[in-house]
Amino acid sequence: MSYQACIHHLITGRFLMHCSVEGHDLREAENAAIAKAALKAKALPRDIDVRHLHQCAERRFPNVTGGDSA
Repeated sequence: MSYQACIHHLITGRFLMHCSVEGHDLREAENAAIAKAALKAKALPRDIDVRHLHQCAERRFPNVTGGDSA
């Protein structure tokens, strides 16, 4: 499942990034977001705060047929 995360620095409260992550559940998605932010910000994972994490809706494409089937 895809999730969107809004990540801040835990100590300073400074916004770090928005990112998309994949995970089977919220815990796995949160851990992926923390790892991604820690690498990008060169910060310790314990200093990363995932403030908002929500599941993205799956895109459903309409079933389009190519013409008449007579």
